[in-house]
Parts: sequence; C-alpha cells; structure tokens
Amino acid sequence: MAGSSHVVDSSWEQQLNKMAEQLKTFLDKNGKEKSLKKSASIFHQMGLLYEEQSKQDESITKKLSLIRSAALLNAAVTRQPGNEQFKQSLKDFCSDLLKTAGAKILDADLLKIAQEDKEMAENMRKETNESLQQIKTIPYDVTIDEQKVLEAEKIANTKTIQAQITENYKNMMKFVSNECEKIMGNPPCKYSITGMGSLARYEITPYSDFEHIILLEEGAQEKDNYLQVLEYFRWFSVIFQTIIINLQETIIPSVAIPSFKHVTKPGEKEFFDAFTKRGISFDGLMPHACKPPLGRIEKTKKKPWTTELIKPVNEMLTYLDKDEDLKNGYRISDVLMNTCQVYGDEQIYQQFTEGVRNALQSDQPSHHERLMQQLNEDLTNFDAFKSLSALNVDSKCNIKRLVYRTSTLFISALGRLNSIHDGSSFAIIHQLNNNNIIDDETAHLLSYAIAVSCQVRLKVYMEKESQDDYVGEEQLYDVFDNKVFANLMDTVGERSMVDYFAIVHNLQDVLRNEDDLSNFRLNITLTPFDKFRMLYLLQLNVCIISDWESYSQEQPTNTLSEDELWIRYYVANAYYRMHKHKDSLLMLEWLEERDIEDPELKVAVMNNKASCLYMLDRFQEALQFIGRVKSESLNLNLSDSDKYSLRGELAYVSAVCQYGLKEYQLAIDQSVEASKYYARVDQRDVPGKEKIRANCFYHIGLRLYDLGDYDAAINEANKSLQHYEQHNGSVNDKCNCYSLLGRCHLERDDYDEAIQYFQTELDLRLQFVPSEKQDSDEKIQVVRSEIQICHENL
Repeated sequence: MAGSSHVVDSSWEQQLNKMAEQLKTFLDKNGKEKSLKKSASIFHQMGLLYEEQSKQDESITKKLSLIRSAALLNAAVTRQPGNEQFKQSLKDFCSDLLKTAGAKILDADLLKIAQEDKEMAENMRKETNESLQQIKTIPYDVTIDEQKVLEAEKIANTKTIQAQITENYKNMMKFVSNECEKIMGNPPCKYSITGMGSLARYEITPYSDFEHIILLEEGAQEKDNYLQVLEYFRWFSVIFQTIIINLQETIIPSVAIPSFKHVTKPGEKEFFDAFTKRGISFDGLMPHACKPPLGRIEKTKKKPWTTELIKPVNEMLTYLDKDEDLKNGYRISDVLMNTCQVYGDEQIYQQFTEGVRNALQSDQPSHHERLMQQLNEDLTNFDAFKSLSALNVDSKCNIKRLVYRTSTLFISALGRLNSIHDGSSFAIIHQLNNNNIIDDETAHLLSYAIAVSCQVRLKVYMEKESQDDYVGEEQLYDVFDNKVFANLMDTVGERSMVDYFAIVHNLQDVLRNEDDLSNFRLNITLTPFDKFRMLYLLQLNVCIISDWESYSQEQPTNTLSEDELWIRYYVANAYYRMHKHKDSLLMLEWLEERDIEDPELKVAVMNNKASCLYMLDRFQEALQFIGRVKSESLNLNLSDSDKYSLRGELAYVSAVCQYGLKEYQLAIDQSVEASKYYARVDQRDVPGKEKIRANCFYHIGLRLYDLGDYDAAINEANKSLQHYEQHNGSVNDKCNCYSLLGRCHLERDDYDEAIQYFQTELDLRLQFVPSEKQDSDEKIQVVRSEIQICHENL
C-alpha cells in the first residue's frame, strides 16, 4: 500500500487537540452534545483544518484527511442548516476535492448527486415501512395449525421485503458508482464493485453500511502504470465515500478522529455523536472495522499493519488464507467468502467467486478447523441463554447482538461447514433441507427464526429512523420497572419472541454439544418445556400461569419427566415474581416431595423456597433452608464463577433474613461476605454482579446506621452510590443512597449537608414520578418531611 507515511505538523495536531478539548466543555457526562451551535462551530473549524492539512499529506493519508474533512463539514451543516458559511465551505470542499483527485469533470455537483441518492433512500424506506405494516403479529393464543399458517406467511413476506430492500440498495450504489466513473473518466482497466456483509446475505436494511471491495481485472498489476491504476480507484473510492457522507447519515466517530480520543482521560466517556441519525454510510475507519476499499490506513500500537481492498482478483484471493495480519476485530477471509456483484464487470466478479470456491476446496481440512474455531467463539459470545439472563439486570438490549446474530451467525456457519455458498440465510436453509442435512420441520423453524430476526431489526431501525440497535430505557426509576422485555415484545409480539429464542437456544445447544459436524444431521422440535423455559427467561409470568392452567389439565402427575418438573419450577418462579409467595411456596413444597434427581433443579427449588420464606417473614426457616442449599450445592458440577455466584446469593439472602431478625452485626457480616463472593464472579456469568455489590454496600450502610455508626454508614453509602453511578444503577437505587446519606448527616446534626442530600433525592424522584402521583408517593412524602425537619432544626 503506497504512500502510507504522514507528514506530521505538530502545530496542526495541537490545534485539533485544542478544539477537541474545547468540544469536551460542550458535552454532558455521557459524551453527548449540549449545544449544537457551539459543537457545529468546532466541527467546521476542524473540517477546514483537515482539508488544509491534506495538502501536506502524502498519498493515502491525504485521502484519509479529506474523508475526515467531509464528515466534519457535513456535521457542521446538519447542526446548523441555515448557516451559509458552513454550506459554502462544504460546497468549496467538494469542488476542491475533484481538482485534487484529477477528475475529468471538475464541475460535477457531489451535493446534488447525494441528494438524488437520498431521495432513492427515502423511497426505499417508505416502501419498507409500508411492507412491514402488512406483516401480521401472531397472537399468543392461536391454535398450532393457525400458528403454522401465520408463520409461513411471515417467512414469505420477510423474504419479499428483504429482496426488495437489497435490490433498491444495490440500485442506489450502482447510481453512485456510475456517477463516480463519469466524474473520474474512463477507468484504466475493467473492475467490479463487490458487496459484502448483510448486502450479500440479502439481509441489508435501509439504514445499513455499504461494505464492499473493488476487484480489478487480473493482469492489471503487471501494467507499467499500475500505480496510476490504483490511484484512479482510490480517488474513485474517496469521491464515492464523500457522496455517501453528503447524505448526512455518517456519524463522526466512524471516521475515527484521533483528537477526540487523545483528549479523553481514563474513565471519561468519549465524544458520542448522538445527533446524527446513523444510516447509509461506509464501514467505519475504527481499528475494528476498516472494510471500505481504502481499507485500514492507520496503524495502531496493537495492530501495526495496513490493508487495502482495491486489488486484482488473485491478489484479493490471497486474503483468504492470511490470518495474523488481518485480525482487525473480524477476519477478512470470512467476509470475502460471501459477496455479491453491485456494479462493473460481471466476469471479474465470477472469476473471484470461482477462486473463492477453489481455495476453500483445496484447503478443506484447515478451512473446516478455522470454521469450527469461529463457531465455538460465536457460541460463547452470542449465547442466547446467557444474553437473555443478562436482561434481568440491563435497562437496554442490543437487538443486533441478542436477536439478529444469535440466529444468522449459526445458519451461516452451517452453510459454510456444508460448502453452501448461497448468500441469504433463507437460501442456506433451503439447500440444507434439499441435502437432507435438516428435515422439513427444522427448515421451517429455522426459516421462521430468521424471519423474526430480520423483522425485529427492520422494525427497530425504521421506528428510530436510524441504525440504532438498542431497545429499552437508558435510565430506570426502579429496577422492578425494567421495560426492556416489554419493548422487545412490542417489536413482533410475545409469541414470535418466545418461539424465536426457543428455536435459537435449541440450535445453539445442538451445535455446542456436537463434536463432529462433518456428517451432521440437525433436527429441531419445540417441546412445552422449551417454551416454558423461554417464558421464564423473558419474564412473561402471566403467560406462564395462563399456559400452565391449560397445560396442567392434560398432564398426569404420577409419572413426571425431568422436563415436567422444570416446568413446575418455572411456574413456582412466576408466582414468586408476581408476589404470590404463598402459591409459589405450595408449588415448591410439592416439588420437594418428588424424587428430583437433577441436582441443579433440586438446589434451585430449595433456593427459591428460602426466598419465599424470607418474603413471608419466616426468617428462621429461610436461614435453615439456606444451610440445606449450601450442603446440596456441593453435588453440583459448577465452575468457580458459578460457585461464587451461588454463595454470594445465599449470603445476600442470609443478610436480609438476619436483618429481619434484628441481628444487625450478622447482617453486616453476611453482606460483606456476599460482596466478596460477587467480586470473584465472572462478569459474563452474572452481568449484574456490580449492581448486586452496590446493593450489598447499601445494606451494610443501613445496618451501620441502625447500630448508630454514622461515619461508617456514610462511607458505605458513598461506596454504594459510586458503584451505582459506574454500573447504571436505577434512579431509585441512587435515591436510596442519597436518603441514607441525608439521614446519617441529620443524626450528626449536619443539617446543611443533610438538606443537600435530601434535596438531590427529591429532585430525582420528581423527575420520574408523574406529577399527579407525587403528592401521594410515600417516598416523596418522606423526603419532603425530612427536609422540613432539617430546616426546623436550623
């Protein structure tokens, strides 16, 4: 890759760093802009600086500086669309770029081309919205036959929608490619613009990145003017990227401005472009991305290499067996295996795909080994069961990680393991079925899972008008008001979500437990146990009880399988979550009378029974059961992390029981023990472990307050508050800490400080409690009373 050195102008870098420092003063604690007018001025100045510096840069870094300039100038315009100076700067930049690139048409209007492409995007989005409205939500209580019909309709409709989006998206990119070719003049050789990622899989959205490479005809590298050939397509790519940036849907962090990271201190949030609606753009220039044709331009300390994705066919094929120098957070070999033709010479694209097939066949053993390694990594990183469990403590969920990748990654893996190179997940499933690797029922279930995953992602993006993967709330008033599950269900309905996770969990479970996938036959069915388990994980407690009432009438109770016993445990847990502790206890006691062989279930039943007894104020009995759980847990084959998690949970419940018995010192000791155990738990096993530790610190503070040790109580309350702040504790959790701090200072006659803490608590509660409920809210009444007491004492 020629010309990768950078002419360093320290004064220029100092100016950029100074501007980034100034921008920090306009950001909130989460790195979001507080004043668009002020930040727009900063972006405009930085954009002009990057354009000016590009004149000093050498070949490749010149192009990088211009791309960053385009992004920053567009950011300024979008934040102040009425600012004529900003608009003129952007217009001048586009004109100067064409001169720098040596374009044949110097008066081409890159802003007008972008506007035409934007109109195509808006039409695509309108069509997608209308099509999505036609997909019916499957009611929860339909019959099995009705459900199958509705599922088949959803699969067919989703296939049609994804095909429409893919075709529209390709047409947009063909239009821009054609314009770039006109602007740059006749190409020096034949070439193909080749799409990758979700575009090649027919799973693109109207807000997705354009991941692509530029393939050159074989033999181009032997020409005397090969450097000029490369320069033509590099400038082609810069102009293309500038047009896409002019759509004004490229977030600033995607062009990786070094100054923003340079001025950020450890623990601080970096600048986050929350204003720009993230939509159609190029793949980002961050170290873990870098899949545009210009590739990876800048080296980092940990990844000191560059890549370029403008190459003749055979040179591009060499990336298929490279590894160590291409791990940017993904493997280029993986993304090159599934591509599609977008624009240019079809024959060049066919030569490349033929080369990919030949390379994979000649390297079958090591290729299979790499695929298995990747599959095992994905099974760990995208474990549906653990991800759902984590949502119990998270206020938001990433639907791309939770819903989309938990299915599509593994369908893709099955395709590659069986040498199926069809692009879409639906096509892979169809071919697996034709090859008798999966049966008809499994093909239907997997196709349905893909349809649900695509629909969820499309609906979330279309509703937000942005490639925003999160559903839920950033800050919750109370952990018990967790809306993330409800928001998740709203996308496609309860029935589809339950079945989706039941299908993908079974798929992942089979893949995880299969040692040899070379002669693999996959058959999936959904049992009542599968569905009850997913209802339990999705916290659909009302559905569990409703389904149980009809299901239990059909099942004999004298011969119960292990799955049937687990179903009853889920029912008991649903009663517990619904605060029907007596009903839960009855079911748990019924289970205790059965001969439970599964040690995990036996411990779960006893553990829940201890919690029920505690909730019913039967503290001494609860403590006795905790002792039994400790004894029984020795029979479990647990990892160290799981052992610490269980012991931490038992210590935590013990602490609460000791408090109920007014044994304050014992309660403190148990809370300290719980905190120590959770500190040793792996974050992946218990994502909410730090919030639990914050709870422990808070309860230690409460007990110290009860014992009259106010200084020590203040220390624990501050420790708890700091933990909640760092780990997204709920507003109510933080308010409880402020309340405890206020009460401690009140007892010490520090009335001014007490008022500050109480007022902070009151202000937070008033933000989240509706105005019509504030006068009747017990906690608001209490804090107002405490503020009044402080004023009276003053």
